[in-house]
Amino acid sequence: MRFALAGRSGFRHPAANTIAALGLIAGIAAAGPALAQSQPFPMDKAQAAAPAKPATPPSAGQIKLANELLVANGEASAFDALIPGVIEQAANSFVQANPDLIRDLRDVAKSMIPQYENRRAEITAILAQTYAAQFSEAELTELLTFYRSPVGVKLVQRRQELLDEGLRGIQTWSAKFSREMEARVREEMKKRGFTI
Repeated sequence: MRFALAGRSGFRHPAANTIAALGLIAGIAAAGPALAQSQPFPMDKAQAAAPAKPATPPSAGQIKLANELLVANGEASAFDALIPGVIEQAANSFVQANPDLIRDLRDVAKSMIPQYENRRAEITAILAQTYAAQFSEAELTELLTFYRSPVGVKLVQRRQELLDEGLRGIQTWSAKFSREMEARVREEMKKRGFTI
């Protein structure tokens, strides 16, 4: 997937983290039935006996507002690299068995991307359905009001910058914390008579 998401400078596309997260979610979902069978904490009798509540499908108004929200909060475009990425990944899956065809496979992938760009609407529809199922029309309107406000627009415009800067800070902190923990482990091992 790196081929699909890396830009000219080699940095990952902003949607790369989202796509990686989707892969993680898919893995968790696949493991769900196995995890459900081996619950580490038994449910109480009331939980076990309670029937599942049927979900009310979202209204057309909720779906409309959710679509508007996805545009306002920037999430509608967050998956722009997903379709090209999936197509390129599909083509790259044939490279190992056909290494001499790598250039042709990449050309085929590149030529296919425009044919499937219109499928992006399906991704947005899935996201809109998800938002509409979780938020009422009033809540979606409130969210839209925020994201259309000057501070909401600023948040969307600076989101990637904020995430990048935050990640750099966390990486610096993590390196410092790691050194601190190495020193503590050495200290504890020394108490046990080991020098490491």
